[in-house]
Amino acid sequence: MELRDEINRQQQQRVVEEVIEKLRPPSSIRHLDMEGYSGCRLPYWMMVPATGAFKSLRHLRMDNLGYCNQLPNGLCQLPALEALVVNDAPAIKSVGPEFQSPSSLPVGGGIVTTRSTAAFPNLATLRMAGLCEWEEWHWEEGSESETTEAMAMPALKGLVIVNCKLSSLPAGLANSRRHALRELYLYKLGNLTYIENFPSVVELHVFNSPKLQRISNLSKLQKIKILYCPNVEVLQGVPALDSMEMEDGTMETVPEYVTTVRPRYLKLTCRKQLYESLITGSSSSEYDKISHIKSRTIDYISEDEE
Repeated sequence: MELRDEINRQQQQRVVEEVIEKLRPPSSIRHLDMEGYSGCRLPYWMMVPATGAFKSLRHLRMDNLGYCNQLPNGLCQLPALEALVVNDAPAIKSVGPEFQSPSSLPVGGGIVTTRSTAAFPNLATLRMAGLCEWEEWHWEEGSESETTEAMAMPALKGLVIVNCKLSSLPAGLANSRRHALRELYLYKLGNLTYIENFPSVVELHVFNSPKLQRISNLSKLQKIKILYCPNVEVLQGVPALDSMEMEDGTMETVPEYVTTVRPRYLKLTCRKQLYESLITGSSSSEYDKISHIKSRTIDYISEDEE
């Protein structure tokens, strides 16, 4: 029975792949949504060099790719693509360098060398959510001689990553020459250990990343939210920090790193016992950790809410 079910599933996948291959969109398409695709491989019209025909595609969304184990390598060649969303692709474990820079790839028995211009030249928004087995993102930082225009995703302004196993963000993303990236949202990255070297990010949200220990060298960071990340020990290199929000219903003491930063405003939501200690004022040693921040909102999460 199990063998028969597996054979039937594979046959159905082949049919789905053949159908989606024939359903090649018109070259003038601007918005494309793909939802519930059950094939193992994405169609060839998403690969190099076929994607060169879609010069008007601005928004691409792919939801529920249950069996695809890799992202297509041709998306980076879309000249007008501004927003890319990938939701729920649990079979993807690794994103290779060909995703953001397919310099030379075998196609049809030969080698196709792609253009020397930037990959994803106009991509402003990237969201990767529900790639729950995603562990590796291979993207090396370019050479010192590389110009901003030549690096991948030079126009990227906002990045959202939700629910994956990445332990770090790639060097090619955390690039000292990357000046457009303004907003970084990292949710449920269970293996993430550090966030550093993002010179242009002004807003950072990090949520439910229990292994995160260090946030550093974000020279233009103005707003940060650290929610349910109990093991952060270091927050440094954030001279422009203006607003800071921290929330954790299990927080029993104020983290020491709060004493090293000087935001204008702090919002702290913690355990009720810590809340009561903080509102007693100068007699509390915990209060001393936040006393240098003059504008504050302090609240607590009751045990019933946890």
